Amino acid sequence: MRKILPAAMSLAVLWGASTGTAHASFSSSTSGSCSETLDDWGYFYAYTYQYAYVDGGVIESESHSFSFSGFLDGGETATLLRSADNKWAIYRAGVLELAVPYISGAGLYMRDVGGPVAGEWIQLCDY
Repeated sequence: MRKILPAAMSLAVLWGASTGTAHASFSSSTSGSCSETLDDWGYFYAYTYQYAYVDGGVIESESHSFSFSGFLDGGETATLLRSADNKWAIYRAGVLELAVPYISGAGLYMRDVGGPVAGEWIQLCDY
């Protein structure tokens, strides 16, 4: 099982936070895929492409393509919630939140918001 990384823990305090200039705008995109079997979760496969135009820490425009299987199956229909730390688009699919990167190297994370391990961000991929 992948360990919860310190960087993942920082996601917990990022709700609505942004870095840099208060009204800075930029666009970025990244994509990647990975698969693994996690203890307590089982197998997953994830492919994500995420583009975002961000203005003042808010995603003003975005485009994405997702393909998930295993315990992430159905995540393709996730709803965009917000931006986090000018690196991730946060989506909700059922009881899972996904932090999908639009900055290369930020990594793909997930957390259970409705189960026994609620609140803990887990790194799924490191792209």
